[in-house]
Amino acid sequence: RQLARMSKALAVSADFAMLSLGGELKRRELVSARLGDVLSHLYLASAVLKRYEDEGRQKEDLPFVHYGVTYCLHQCGVAFDQAFANFPVKGVGGLLRTLTFPLGIHYAAPKDELSIEIAKLLMKPGAHRERLTHLCYIGQKEDDAVGLLERAFVALYEVKGIEKKLAKAIRSGAIPRKASLSDKLQIALDEGIITEQERDKIDNAEQLRKKAIQVDHFHPAEFKSGGLQPGRAA
Repeated sequence: RQLARMSKALAVSADFAMLSLGGELKRRELVSARLGDVLSHLYLASAVLKRYEDEGRQKEDLPFVHYGVTYCLHQCGVAFDQAFANFPVKGVGGLLRTLTFPLGIHYAAPKDELSIEIAKLLMKPGAHRERLTHLCYIGQKEDDAVGLLERAFVALYEVKGIEKKLAKAIRSGAIPRKASLSDKLQIALDEGIITEQERDKIDNAEQLRKKAIQVDHFHPAEFKSGGLQPGRAA
C-alpha cells in the first residue's frame, strides 16, 4: 500500500515537473535525479517483496524484508522532501507536498534493533544466510581470501559451545586466566572439561582465525629494490 502511494506521488510530481519546467527539466538535473532516486528505491523495494514471495515467504527472512522495505521508503521520503524543498518554480514544491503528502512525509529509517537483529542472523550459518549469499563466489583453494574467511567464520561458530565451557571453567578457577590458549586447552582436557575432539576443533578454528586476519608484510629491502624509499618523497 505504501509503495502504491509512493508510485502515485511520483507520477503526480513527474507530471507537474514536466508541465512547469518543460524542456528545462533536462537541465535541472538535481530535480530529475531526486525523482529518479524515488523510482530506484521503489524498484528495489518491489524486488525485495518479489524475492520474498518467490522464495516461499520464509519466516526467517522477514527481518531482512522489513529492513529493506523500510529503508527504501525512508529514502523515497528523503528524496521527495529534498525535491519539493528545492523545486525551481516558486510555489510548485509546496503545492506538490500538500497534494501528495498532506499529513507530512513520515517515513523513519530502520531502527537499530532491527539492524542488530539482522547482524545476528548474518553471523549465524543457516538457510537464511545461504539464500542471501548463494550467488557469492567462495573459492575452495586454501589461499583464497573469501573462502578462508568463510571457513574461519563457520569453524569459529561451531566452537562457541566449547568456548563457553572453557570460559565457565576459567571463571571458576579450574583453568588459570593468564595461561596461553594451548595450556588452557591441555588443562581442560586433563580435567575432563573438554574432549580431545573438542580441543582439535578449537585448534583448527584458531589456526583459521589467525590465517584469516594476517596482512601482507614487506622487508625494507623490498622497498629499496622497487625504487621506494621510506620517509622520502618519490
